[in-house]
Amino acid sequence: MNDYKYKVIIIDDEQLAINILKNYLSKFSNFELIETFNDPLDALYFIASNEIDLVFSDIAMPNLTGVNLAKQVKNQVDIILVTAYSEFAIESFEIDVLDYVLKPLSFERFSLSINRFLKKRNQNIKNPNDAFSDNKSFFVKDGDEYIKILVDDIEYIEGMKDYSKISCGKNYYMVLKSLKHLEEVLKQYLFIRIHKSFIVPINKIIQFNGRSVIVNKKSLPVGLTYKNNLKKILQTHQLL
Repeated sequence: MNDYKYKVIIIDDEQLAINILKNYLSKFSNFELIETFNDPLDALYFIASNEIDLVFSDIAMPNLTGVNLAKQVKNQVDIILVTAYSEFAIESFEIDVLDYVLKPLSFERFSLSINRFLKKRNQNIKNPNDAFSDNKSFFVKDGDEYIKILVDDIEYIEGMKDYSKISCGKNYYMVLKSLKHLEEVLKQYLFIRIHKSFIVPINKIIQFNGRSVIVNKKSLPVGLTYKNNLKKILQTHQLL
């Protein structure tokens, strides 16, 4: 059993925000809060001389913004930005932060961030040479939030006119992108169109009967136009 506790620090100039994150983090026994900081400069010096796994940081702070801090330490730690402002999401994406969440932060959203961190760490341990260990990802706008989606979390995508529904297990996200657009973006990761309304990652298909596929216990229809191409692709992966 792995008894390692991930070392965490929290940075925010508001003590109430720190207290909320401390309370949420205390629910996860495999994480250890090492220190909290009101001044991001103090946190920057601490990270430089200590081994830290995960940083929760506000963005709008005196002396140093959370985004600028993330730029300086992104190769040392995983960073989750927690902020009241949505306008920094694109810049945060460009420096590859692990997650970007808006205040007020619910425990459910906090748990999603924790699970994203654990998934990344587990992938890096189990599959160091696997192409998906790069954690290929993109941000989607969900309401007032920008949420980072790992490509390997996607089970299927359903087209709904100008919108698409991206299903990731128990979570799903509605994005203002056409299915055709997402198909083009994701085909490099072996996503395939199976129906006029659905695209799926090939590696998530567990059964195909000619009329439908099963993806994580969910049955999705296969259109006649796409049936032969899907069958041909699956045949290239069969053993016998």
